[in-house]
Amino acid sequence: MIFFSLVLAIISNLGMWVVTWQLVEPASRPMILHYNVYFGVDAIGDWKNIFLMPTLALVILLVNTILSRFFYYKEKLIAYLFAGMAFLVQLLMAVGLGSIILINF
Repeated sequence: MIFFSLVLAIISNLGMWVVTWQLVEPASRPMILHYNVYFGVDAIGDWKNIFLMPTLALVILLVNTILSRFFYYKEKLIAYLFAGMAFLVQLLMAVGLGSIILINF
């Protein structure tokens, strides 16, 4: 179960990187980085800042993988939770990245 969750998380992260590299093009105009339904646009930045989202997702994946491996022999439930949360975070980041790409491109 842990292996399956982590493999799905890695595939999700790779998918985010592929989509970002294919769709994001250098632009001189500012990009919308965060949109809130109540307040509208509340974060604007350079096109390179869009790559921070898959990078942050990768860092979270690595930390959750290390923690899951660390706790596997001590407390298996915590290891399962870290592995499951790694996949859930990747999915949520993919949804957020998808909305940013849809708004800007």
